[in-house]
Amino acid sequence: MSAAVAFASVAAAGAVLAAPANAALTEDLQVDNSALLGSVGENRYGAGCGYGVIATTDGSADPVQFTVTGTVPGSQSVTPKDNKAVYSWIPLLPGKYTITAKQGNSTKTTGELTVVQAVYTGSSCIIL
Repeated sequence: MSAAVAFASVAAAGAVLAAPANAALTEDLQVDNSALLGSVGENRYGAGCGYGVIATTDGSADPVQFTVTGTVPGSQSVTPKDNKAVYSWIPLLPGKYTITAKQGNSTKTTGELTVVQAVYTGSSCIIL
C-alpha cells in the first residue's frame, strides 16, 4: 500500500469519526422569566437578574452549546437532562442580546432580547 493511499484511508476514517451527531433541537428556545415583575410580556429582561434559557432536544445526550452575543457575550456547553438543556443566563448590563443554542447540526435562537435596568430582590426581579 502506498503512503498516499494509507494517508487517504486515515483521513477518511478521521472524517467519519469527526462527523457531527444527528442530535437535534426540537423546539424554539424558551426563556424562563417566572421571577420577573414589572414588565412581563414586553420581551424585556432585567440586568443582574437570572433566567433559564431552555433548549429541548430529541433525546440525544450530546451537549448543547449556548452562545450569547451582545453587550456582554459568553458561552457555555450544557449536557441535557430529560430532553432539556438549561443555560443559566444573568445579563450583567442593559443592552441588546441574542442567545443561540446548537446541538449537532441543529441551531435555535431567541431573537433579540432587550435587557434594561432592574432590581433583584433576592426572590424576584423588578424591571425599572
